[in-house]
Amino acid sequence: MLRCSVCGDELMAETAVCAGCGAAVTGTKKSAADREGKENISNSEKNVDLRNNSKKKSAVKEETAKPNSISSTKLFYLLFSLLLIGALLVYASGVLDTTPSAITANAAGDNPHSGVDLNNLQHINNLQATVDKNPNDTESLLHLAHLLNDSGMKEKAIERYIQYLKTDPKNPDVLVDMGVCYFETGKNKEAISAMEKAIKINPKHQIANLNLGIVNMTAGNFEKAKVYWNKAVEINPNNEIGQKAKELLTTH
Repeated sequence: MLRCSVCGDELMAETAVCAGCGAAVTGTKKSAADREGKENISNSEKNVDLRNNSKKKSAVKEETAKPNSISSTKLFYLLFSLLLIGALLVYASGVLDTTPSAITANAAGDNPHSGVDLNNLQHINNLQATVDKNPNDTESLLHLAHLLNDSGMKEKAIERYIQYLKTDPKNPDVLVDMGVCYFETGKNKEAISAMEKAIKINPKHQIANLNLGIVNMTAGNFEKAKVYWNKAVEINPNNEIGQKAKELLTTH
């Protein structure tokens, strides 16, 4: 139905002229196509809204998932850091001890194994000249070997220790100190061999037993390492070496 815009009478949809006032009817009923178009537009808008809502929900899910991903990454780095710290602590506790004679040879400096300084270098040169002139001067030869060891020249120290041991092959202290040089150059097999010779000569050599435990631990022989540390504790549980052996037994 239509309504006349002049007199307001209701008219049929097909009426072209109002019977009441004779005015031409300008209003027309909206076609089904127009209504369908509007409905389609409305439905499209609804679909867009649904898609937008779906995207929003997906974005929320992604944002919710991100914290879990970050937490996993943080957890990984935390575990890695703890493992690294643990490895550093094992290494720090596993530094080998030298014999009192080797430490005494470095009395000119305050810190054994601190590296070469000018005074030590001059002293080394003087000792080498003395030994070269008199190969039978074993005291100077041993002093030179210890000074090379304490100055970080491990390979040269090993050469001098070997030279000394030709005249005094059953000196357990020298065997231990040479073993330390082997260990610090990555030669675990040679280090173990030298220190085992030392404890065959003197089974109660506490430093040799402590060091043998450390070298065996580094080589992966954990049970053997504990045997040597227990022996070091048995020899003297109260001195510094015995206390260090106890600590290693507790932490390993």
